[in-house]
Formats: sequence, C-alpha cells, structure tokens
Amino acid sequence: MNELQRAEYLSVLGISSYVPRFVLPLAPSPRQAKLPPAEAIAVPGADPFPSSAGLRTNPLLQSAEQITTAPTQRANTTVRVLKEISALTGETQRPPTTVSAPIASPQKAVKPFVLNTWRIGAEVLVIDSHEPGAALPLEALFNNIIRALFWHQLPRQQERLHWPLTENRFGPAEDASQARDTFSSWLEASCARLPVKSIWLMGSESQEFCSPIALTQTISEWNGAQLITMPSLSLLLQEPEHKGPLWKLLRSRYPAETRAE
Repeated sequence: MNELQRAEYLSVLGISSYVPRFVLPLAPSPRQAKLPPAEAIAVPGADPFPSSAGLRTNPLLQSAEQITTAPTQRANTTVRVLKEISALTGETQRPPTTVSAPIASPQKAVKPFVLNTWRIGAEVLVIDSHEPGAALPLEALFNNIIRALFWHQLPRQQERLHWPLTENRFGPAEDASQARDTFSSWLEASCARLPVKSIWLMGSESQEFCSPIALTQTISEWNGAQLITMPSLSLLLQEPEHKGPLWKLLRSRYPAETRAE
C-alpha cells in the first residue's frame, strides 16, 4: 500500500492524517514514503516530507488538469475504497463454513452376559456363555460331560468373565465391536500363553465375540487349534433335544476318550 492509498483509507474511515512540515526535535531521520508510480512526480530539491496525497495541495506536483479533475478522482476513489472495505467486512462477518462430519455407523447394543471358561488338562479350552443371574445347574451339567469323556481326573482351571467389564451408568454404552475386540484379544493372548488343541465355543456370545475368525462351519481351524461351535449349557438344560447331536459330535471328535458302547 502506497502513501496515497493509505491516506484515502484513513480519510474514508474518518481518521485525520498529520504530516509535519519540518523535522521535529528528537525525531528520526525523514525517509521518503512510497508514492503512486503514475501520479507522483519527483521534483529535485523538493521537501522530503510529501504532502497529503488525498488533499493534493502542492502546486509543484499538480497540473491544471489534475486540479480540475481532483474532486472527481477523489469521489471515484472513495467509492472504490468503500466497496473494498465492505467486501473485507463482509468476508470477516461471513459465518464459518461448517464441514459435516462423516456419519458414524450405528452401534449394535449388546446385552450383559457372562462367559464361564475352563481349561481341561493342557489341550482343551471351553468357553460357555449365559445370561447373568440365570438359576441353572450349569456346573453340574458340565461335570457330567467331562465325566462322560473320562476327563474328570484331569487338572482343571476355571475363570469367569463379565460383559460389560465395568458398569458405568453415566458413560456411553459399549457396543458389539468393543466386546468383539475385548474377548477375541483375550482368547488370542490366552492361547499364546498356553496353547491348546481344541477350543469349545458354547453359545452365541462366545461364538460371536471370542472367535478371532469367521465361523462358517461347526469345526474351523485357527492357529493350530480347532474351534468347535456347540450349544450353550443353558440351552442344553432348557432344550434337552440338543444333547444327542452334541454327544455324537464329541464322540466323533474324541473317539479314544469317549465311553464305548
């Protein structure tokens, strides 16, 4: 911005420009301000302090034609400056552009459930799912299955997992993806620490949230172990007709350990 534009802007804004005609005491050395290249005429020996470009009162820098057309030029300049100021003001007052966030996929709510896990010997990991608070003799039925397979003398380790892991009434509800990440990671870490040959996934929750791979059939291979899908102990107690197919599956999978007819 040169001196003429600066003076015009200040004049339109109602700010008076003041330029001293002599060097003030203790003032810094004067320097020539930037003038318009087409309108300013350098005069040798002229005062280094330029007169107000908006007033155009120095006769050495103006011709008769410039003096005649000065009011029209100032009016046109004033209109142009007002338009520029209005454009700048409108730009600053324009509401910020809002970028719409991507729509998140709907969360799938998961009802609370419990996973009972057993390690039978060093080769079998059992994961059974059921609803919390269900008054069913699950432990007794499981002991009968183990006894029928002649595994009741093998060492056994039991663990119980709850979902959600912590009850938070004030926080957001945890969805299916979080449950799947939690329990599939738990299964992978457990098998990495103590590898097994068979993993029983009993019930829909254990099959949906614990399996690290998609289950497309009753027996699937994963990381050197067999994932076997079975009905839950709760379903076996409520619908005993599922016990026959389960027993045939166990006898075909573990022929050496099952009871002979």
